[in-house]
Amino acid sequence: MKTSPRAAVDLTPFRDAAARFASGVTVAAAAHRGMHHAITATAFASLSLEPPMVLLALDRAGQLIGLVRDSGHVGLSVLSAEQETIGRRASTRGRALQPLVDEAPTTTAVTGAPLLLGALAWFDCEVESISEHGDHAIIVGRVVAAASTDGEPLLYFARRYHRLGPQLGDAAVKR
Repeated sequence: MKTSPRAAVDLTPFRDAAARFASGVTVAAAAHRGMHHAITATAFASLSLEPPMVLLALDRAGQLIGLVRDSGHVGLSVLSAEQETIGRRASTRGRALQPLVDEAPTTTAVTGAPLLLGALAWFDCEVESISEHGDHAIIVGRVVAAASTDGEPLLYFARRYHRLGPQLGDAAVKR
């Protein structure tokens, strides 16, 4: 079978299409040898119930991925709508990450990972695997502890932060 080189893909339509996927906002954080790093991440998903696992994608060129590799853990805090400022601070490129952890109230998880207080939910994870794909590293985290509370989530859609709007329909999803 003959293969031909792929034509260069225009990234603008790809970015625009990806921006139309609404997601919650998490802050991923790790600590190792006195260093604490945190960054806003929207590429997060629940992966497995048995055993409980989550998936997280981090920029391979970023500072956090090295700390996650070295520490073997990552803490994921799902931001509430009241934590938009934290989400913005943690997403600023080139910003020193240590001050964010110093400014935002945190607790230390079982694994040693920092978790943000006031988060809507959190996951304390040991790194199960890391694989590299394109410019990102895909981390599979085995959840060793998790918790949640009631509240309104912070959402990200079309390159902007949002809050939930009115509920559609009046039938709740049944489990």
